[in-house]
Order: sequence, then structure tokens, then C-alpha cells
Amino acid sequence: MRKDLKKECLAVATMLLLASCGGGRTDNAGTAKLPKMFSDGMVLQQKSDAPFWGEAAPNSKVTLQGSWGKAAETTAGQDGKWRATLETPPSGGPFTVKVITCDTLTINDVMVGEVWLASGQSNMEMPMEGWLPECPVENGPEDIASSANNNIRIFMVERAVSFTPETDIKGSWKAASPANTPKFGATSYYFAKKLNAELGVPVGVINTSWGGTPVESWIPNEFIKTVQGYDEKVKLIDQSVNMSVDTKSWSDKLTKVSKGDASYDQIDLKDDAVAAKDFDDSKWKEMELPRQFETDNNVRSFDGIVWFRKQIEIPASMAGKDLTLALGAIDDMDRTYLDGELIGKTMEEGKWQEERVYTIPASKATAGTHVLAVRVLDTQGGGGLCGKPESMKFYAKGAEKDAVTLTGSWKYLPTAYLVNGVFSLYDIPTQQFYERPHLPIDLGEQTPTTLYNAMVAPIAGYRIAGAIWYQGEANVGRGKEYATTFPMMIKAWREKWNQGTFPFYYVQIAPWNYGDGPSQEIREAQRLSLATENTGMAVTMDIGNNDNIHPANKHEVGDRLAYWALNKDYGRKDIQFSGPLYKSMEISGNKIVLSFDYADGLKLASTKGFEVCGADGKYTDATPKLVGDKIELTAPGVKAPIAARYTWKNCVDGEGIANAAGLPASSFCTKGLD
Repeated sequence: MRKDLKKECLAVATMLLLASCGGGRTDNAGTAKLPKMFSDGMVLQQKSDAPFWGEAAPNSKVTLQGSWGKAAETTAGQDGKWRATLETPPSGGPFTVKVITCDTLTINDVMVGEVWLASGQSNMEMPMEGWLPECPVENGPEDIASSANNNIRIFMVERAVSFTPETDIKGSWKAASPANTPKFGATSYYFAKKLNAELGVPVGVINTSWGGTPVESWIPNEFIKTVQGYDEKVKLIDQSVNMSVDTKSWSDKLTKVSKGDASYDQIDLKDDAVAAKDFDDSKWKEMELPRQFETDNNVRSFDGIVWFRKQIEIPASMAGKDLTLALGAIDDMDRTYLDGELIGKTMEEGKWQEERVYTIPASKATAGTHVLAVRVLDTQGGGGLCGKPESMKFYAKGAEKDAVTLTGSWKYLPTAYLVNGVFSLYDIPTQQFYERPHLPIDLGEQTPTTLYNAMVAPIAGYRIAGAIWYQGEANVGRGKEYATTFPMMIKAWREKWNQGTFPFYYVQIAPWNYGDGPSQEIREAQRLSLATENTGMAVTMDIGNNDNIHPANKHEVGDRLAYWALNKDYGRKDIQFSGPLYKSMEISGNKIVLSFDYADGLKLASTKGFEVCGADGKYTDATPKLVGDKIELTAPGVKAPIAARYTWKNCVDGEGIANAAGLPASSFCTKGLD
């Protein structure tokens, strides 16, 4: 071919390319973008039309090419946004996917297999390395050490909040390995591990979870506003949307300090002077302790550093003696000072329930006025000196009867805001915290819709096999409401995914000492939610921990979720997936006869936990008798029983109904939540 003809052909090709990249404009080149989900190491759902989306030059042609031999084409809109589906093969990999437009983006190391979404609060977020020392994962270190498996990949979505739906998240796909697995959510990892072992295909899990969060934070705006009591909150959210731009602009000007890989105890936030005895706190606001500082209207939703200061009088009778300083539980971490000198600290995560007991040495225990300063670091949820009032005191060792209380008014000042591992520092002398723009409602993880917007909306539509969920603890006390909001969330997600009624399997919250909080009502709401199509519930009545809201046996939890998927979605009918679930009752004279689903080989580990009531509604302990696959209940004082319940309390004490597979029964009330 003549050189001049070659030049002409090249010129024509270039013109065609430029035309496809925005009407001949060259400033659109290099604008192709993909959300973080579509990145190296990703897992695609096998044998499906997997949606892809992104941004390119307006009106440009976009071609998807999978190295397994399939391709798809589309055209970006006037706004540059595009969407297309790519047919995926049976399981395998690694493959590459090319996104060809004005420029070419290549996604490497792509596996094809089974993809699941995992979400919820802390028991889904809790990593394989645990939150030590209080919250370990049973056998975690050993399982981490042996975890190398390129066919198990997890995307841990970073925490974020938003008043409006976002288009992208932060995080990355990582393959299981001793280096990566410690940060994987334990429940989701064990779920993936079980599926991979049983199916022999790559398994990817997208874990988007945040500890201490209520279900309403995970529900889209247009759904939650239909629930009684939430319409006003949604109005406040709408009012806050425009104002949030100014709030962010103000916050962006603050000095930032990133945690990075350092421990919280290693970070210098330039606030040591606040501990000094002569530090001027005369204009600080006051707060009555104990309490969570987020319940104070001046603080509201807040993660980060709050300083507390209080003048104390050491009486002459205690002078020159070692004193015990008891502060009660502090959520989450603290450094505690007397007259500017550090006398104790607890800077490890997971000790938010642990009572702080430090020593004021005899050399510092002089009679007269002193200043206690407590630097509280809250990383999520509530925060502050929030234990029992009787736990806040100081006294000479061995003379607790003469203790001086520390409850009452303390000076306080928030000094640093924490989000996604970055501290924003407020100027301390000017109390800059109180100058921040106020929104009608807090932009925080407790606010309805904010987690759906930031941590679910950006991935809604990514092709999945189904979802797993572990949440409910933050809604204890609102069981009847949860019976509405939880099924609503499932319905909302399914609509947003536009993938039919995909499987949704969830964990019933485990027993724990919630105090006056009726967790059994949340468990009942979860049991009743099984009426929602294509759902399943993993019961944890037998593997909880009455003294720890984060039970260590996450392996069994992941397996029990996987049993549902293996049986219902992957044809493994040999796998038993549920323990006994209350189905119905009959009244026969002075007896109530209970029937159950999934009751083959029904057995009683003890006779504890059963109650019946008569027309007066007063429940009394009942004696169970196993008759085949049914249980008969009688109580001497109830001649005409009308209802029954089982383990209707926060904690367990040896109770146990199970089937032949060893799977436990859910707690229940025959009257439901009426």
C-alpha cells in the first residue's frame, strides 16, 4: 500500500475514533471510569448476564470484551454514563475484561463463580483477627494461617455515610491469604469458605457492614418514609441535603491526621495540653455523667475525641495513700490524667464494656483540689463515660465504704472528629467544634437512609447469587417496628437490584444480656420475617455468649448460613439447613401441643425455658413432654392455657430444642408480637 494511502486510512480511522469520543473533541480522551467494584481481582457471577456500568466520553461507543470470548457493546449517554451486560461463562479464571472506549481499561485477574452480598452491623463486620482482647474469633489465628485460597475473594466496603445515593464506594477485592484474611469479616469469610469447599468454584463476597447500626440506616429514602414516625426524619434529611455542601466545605478546611497503620495510641493529635491542671476550661460546656455523649444535643452523632475534666477534692483522710480510681465503662478508649500526669489508659479496641479501674499513687494523693482529665476516643456507635453510676468513684484501697462519687457535672469539649480513619482537628482554644455548621439532622450512621445511600446504592445491580445479613442488636427495644422495617429492607434491596427475589439469608441475633432491652422481640420479628419470600434464618441460640454481644464462634454462623444456600440454591438436598421452627399449636384440655417445621429427630436438651399463660396473660413455667415430633406443655397452675412461649428472654441458661442434625430451635411466642 502506498504511504500516502496509508496516511489517508489512518486519518479516516482517527476521525471516526474522535467522532465516537464526543463529536470530534479530543479533550474527552482519558475520561473512562469504572466503579471500584469493577477492578482487578473481582469475581463475576457465573452463567449470567453480568451488568457493568461506568463513565466515558459523551455519546462514545463502549465495548466490553471478556477473555472467555464474549463481548457487548453500548453507547454512552449525553452525560457520559453507560451500562451494559456481559455474558459470563461457567466458573473459572483468571480472566481479563477490557472496557474499550476512547481509551481502554483492562480489569485483570477476574474470577467467575458465585457472588454474595454480606451486610449488617458489628457481628457481620467483625474481622477474622477479632477485636482483641475482649472479642476474639474462635480458632481465628489458626484459620488465618491456613487461609491461602485464590478462589475465595472478599471486598470489604469502607464505611461511609451520605444523605443521597452515591455512585461509588471505597475498597478493593482481595484474595484469602494470611496477609489479607485478618481484615475479612469473619462470618462472611466462613460462609465463602464453606461454599467454596462444597461447590468447588470461586466465591466472592461483597461485605458492606458497620457496627452498631440500626436497620433503618440501610433502607432507601422512599421506603423508610412510609413507616410511621420516619416521615418527619426524612423531611429533615431532605432539608439537610443542600446544607451538607457547606458543612463539607467547612470541614475540609480543618487540619487532618490520618491513622494509617498506626495504633490509636500512637497518633499525635496535638491535644496533650488539655490534660494540664491549670488548663483553662472555664468556658467549656458541662455534661452530667455517666451518659453517652451522643445523647447530648450539643454533640449529637459524633465519633472521635471528647475530653472530660472535673475538679475533685482528695480529703485529708486519703492523703498519702494509694487510691483506687474507678470510672466505670468507657466507650471505646481512654487516657486518664490527674493534674496533667497519665495515671492509666485503655487504648485497645473492643473494651467498650470494660470498667476502668486505675491507681492514683500515694505520692500524688495530696489533700486538696486536683483535676481529673479523661480523653475519650469513640470509634463507632455511642461513646463516653457511660457505665453504672455506682462504678464512678475514688477511695483509699481497702476502704471503699468511704468512696467519693465522681458522678455529676463534668466539663467537656470535642476536639477531633473521626471518619474512615482520618481525624479532623478542631481548634481547642476557640472551641471550634461549636462553630461547625448545624444540619437539621445528623449525617451519621444512625440516621435513616445514610448507609444505604453510601454503602449499598453504589453496588446495587452488581450481579449476585444472593445476600446474607447479620443485624438487629441495634434495634432491640423496637421489635414490632423491626417486624415491618426488616422485611421492607429486603423488598427495597430486591427492587433496587432488579434481580427478582434473590435469596436473602440472615442470622437471628444471639442471646446476650441486654438489661431491660427485650431482645426476644427482635428474634421473634426475625422469625416472623421468614414469611418473606425466599428467605432463611440461621439460629444462634446455642452458640451465643450471655456476656459478650460478639460471640466468638463465627465459623458455625457462616456454615449455618451456607447450609441454607447449599440446600435451597445449589441442589444439596442432603444438607439440613434449619433447626426446629414453631409452626402451630393445639389446645387439649390443660395441655398445649406444639408442632414444628424441620423437626425430624426432635430432642430436648433440658426442660427449661417453656412458659404458658391463661386468659389473664400471666406466664408461668411449664413442663415439656416430647411426643414424637411434637412437644406437650402443662403447668399445674394453668388449667386453661391459651398461649405458650420458649426462651422468651435475653439470655439462655441450658435451654435447648434441636433436631437430628443438631441445629437449634428459635425462641418463639405462639402469639407472635401481639
